[in-house]
Amino acid sequence: MQIKVRSGQINRWQDGVRVVAALEGDEHPTEYLPASIARDRALTQLVKDSGFRGAANESVFLPWGRQWVLLVGLGKKEKLSLESLRQFAGTAAKILRGRGWKRAAFPLLTEKLFGSIADSAQVLAEGALLGLYRYDKLKEIPKHERNRKLEELTFVVERTADVREALRGVEKAEVIVEAVSLARDLINGPSNIITPTYLANQARAIAKEHRLRCTVIPFARLKRLGFGGIVGVAQGSAHPAQFIVLDYHPSRFRATFAFCGKGITFDSGGISIKPAAKMEQMKYDMSGAAAVLGTVKAAARLKLPFRIVGIIAATENMPSATAQKPGDVLKTLSGKTVEVLNTDAEGRLVLSDCLHYAKRYKPECVIDLATLTGACIVALGSEAVGLMTKDDRLAQRLEEAGQKTFERVWRLPLWDEYAPAMKSDIADLRNVTNTGEAGTITAAKFLEEFADGLSWAHLDIAGTAWTEKDKPYVPKGAVGIGVRLLIDLMENWKA
Repeated sequence: MQIKVRSGQINRWQDGVRVVAALEGDEHPTEYLPASIARDRALTQLVKDSGFRGAANESVFLPWGRQWVLLVGLGKKEKLSLESLRQFAGTAAKILRGRGWKRAAFPLLTEKLFGSIADSAQVLAEGALLGLYRYDKLKEIPKHERNRKLEELTFVVERTADVREALRGVEKAEVIVEAVSLARDLINGPSNIITPTYLANQARAIAKEHRLRCTVIPFARLKRLGFGGIVGVAQGSAHPAQFIVLDYHPSRFRATFAFCGKGITFDSGGISIKPAAKMEQMKYDMSGAAAVLGTVKAAARLKLPFRIVGIIAATENMPSATAQKPGDVLKTLSGKTVEVLNTDAEGRLVLSDCLHYAKRYKPECVIDLATLTGACIVALGSEAVGLMTKDDRLAQRLEEAGQKTFERVWRLPLWDEYAPAMKSDIADLRNVTNTGEAGTITAAKFLEEFADGLSWAHLDIAGTAWTEKDKPYVPKGAVGIGVRLLIDLMENWKA
């Protein structure tokens, strides 16, 4: 789909449907729109007479002159935010496509509350493009559905001087949405296609396209080099593990970031096998890896002034005659030994090697992303990412980025009192506690053992990486969470 920016008055726009936003409640329904709409008494009266309340994402088609207007609610005035615009645009775009419209025009909401013109244009474009995403690569689409494509959106600004800034926001959104869509495709894809080798080839393709460095360490070499965490998990699978390093290294950079992604392309639980119910969803256990690939790709296209190293441990976790067993002890890349009490706690094992490997780049910041614990879903549900770090400044930066992108994080304690639960009687560490308490936090305490000396944060995305229901700009399935969060974190990074 193409997005254009034009100057003019949307009430005079003749090409396609005009999309209009309205507030909920007794306020003037077009208070936050350009003056040309706010002055349109006929539209204002039409809205009032329709019974439209303006609740968030409520919608109705109304006749406006010889054309149609799609009215979409913004919700209550006191709750307006950039996220309101994303949801507004995502809701509108999906409705337009569903009705078979090819073109539509949006007024660019430019109230100070929404930030700069570029910010407003970016979030509107993000909402529309992300809302139109669907994974249909593996099924036949009925002809009437194939023809339903929203081909063009025009954002209308009233001042010609604002066109260039709005275009900058749209272009940035297109880059970010492409990266999020890549992540969604990788997560939604079935595990017989999205194998560790497939992820490695995707990294190579990104490197080739953007002239990045890509290193892939195959399974046999991982064994020789002592990557005991990923080797222990991978040894039960017929698909060989791949340790992937994707390095965006501009000639001049202000800081180095290392992003580590859990890349379990299918998690059966291993010998400690999972229940059959919803096991098919365990293809999304590589959501952290998908987010890392998308983030590096977007950063390269945006030419961010940072060195960014994406580190991914990609493998399946399968039961077989060669799989690791409860009670086995493995030696990680750091040299620390781990007693494996539960083979379904495999994400922390592969990440232990990623975190230790990241130290060679001397990064200013290391963040790992992982669908790590079911306990995080119990604690936070599907609305917040679990954040654990001892770096208060890094936590604040992630919280601010989360609010802006609506990929919100919630900080949990990482107190030293939790550490003894991860000590083993026969090895340096155990991979699960024997109490079952504080599962999300103790998993992070395990990872902390391999992040010593680093400014490090752990993001548990178990509850936020996959959705069971359609949302305004997130269709059912893979969310692609993490890409927008990390890009915003870096863009606003100050030493």
